[in-house]
Amino acid sequence: MLYVCRLDWHISPFRGQRWLEAWEPAAAKCTAYGAKSWSLTRADEDPLAFQQTMVWESKADFERYWFSPEIAEARESVVNWYVIPLLPTWHTLLAAESVVPTGV
Repeated sequence: MLYVCRLDWHISPFRGQRWLEAWEPAAAKCTAYGAKSWSLTRADEDPLAFQQTMVWESKADFERYWFSPEIAEARESVVNWYVIPLLPTWHTLLAAESVVPTGV
């Protein structure tokens, strides 16, 4: 069974691009902890709303990622740029297909 974890980031005004540049490397590290895929998206209607989505085989692997020293440090570096609390929501993956080439 695969689990989808979604984080809804609500970034403070005028900080969206800086947050993205600072957080994207940390988001990409999830694959080193076992994530099968990940993405960052930005809402078209609300440029302060970002979503980070990751697919995991184990919720425990997400916990290892999220509470690892390097990701905790990355979160700390951007803590003043987003609205707190930041709570993951979990979904069970029922069906999926990817048509987006890697690196887009």
